[in-house]
Amino acid sequence: MMNLLLAAPAALLGKMAWTSIRTGSEWTRHRQWDAVATNLAIGAVLGSMAAGLASRALPRSD
Repeated sequence: MMNLLLAAPAALLGKMAWTSIRTGSEWTRHRQWDAVATNLAIGAVLGSMAAGLASRALPRSD
């Protein structure tokens, strides 16, 4: 049960990270480099949080 409680937020954070990174790449067409940097930074933070939760959600063999 604990794995599911960690896996669901990890999946949501991963999707938010991907959306933020994709949005950042779309700003390059308009040459809004501050928006690009902000979205990439947000994506990196959310992605690292998602990876941390996902690693805790993996079953361990003790």
